[in-house]
Amino acid sequence: MAPINIDENRWPIVIITLSGKETRYDIQEFLGKLEGFCMRDEEFCIVMDLRELNSLSDESRDMLIEGLINADLDELAGTAFVVSSPLMRFYLFTVLWLNKSLYRHKVRYKHKSVFSLSKAYEWSRECLHIHRPGSPRASLIRL
Repeated sequence: MAPINIDENRWPIVIITLSGKETRYDIQEFLGKLEGFCMRDEEFCIVMDLRELNSLSDESRDMLIEGLINADLDELAGTAFVVSSPLMRFYLFTVLWLNKSLYRHKVRYKHKSVFSLSKAYEWSRECLHIHRPGSPRASLIRL
């Protein structure tokens, strides 16, 4: 598996899987792809699958957070973080809280951490106002 796997086959829900082996180049490439999603001028959600992520270097983490803070994410409706443990959920909460409190960077989009991909899809559909099968936008999602 690539360090960062980006699956946009379920647009407007994009699944991003991190492995923990990301390099500066991988993160820059990911941030560029994210910018491209925003340029589509259509709301979308990110499902960030972190279940295989055991660790992320400080440099990679800082670069990722800084890139997300500085990115123009007006089209991003929300991000669902899929984690494997309560400890990882607490870690994410702490990073987001510290970022908001210490650095005055308020996250401009909704976010939630969950323990399964199905919960992440459900939450993302709610953010995008995609309801059950038969809704006008439901045909865009192939789950």
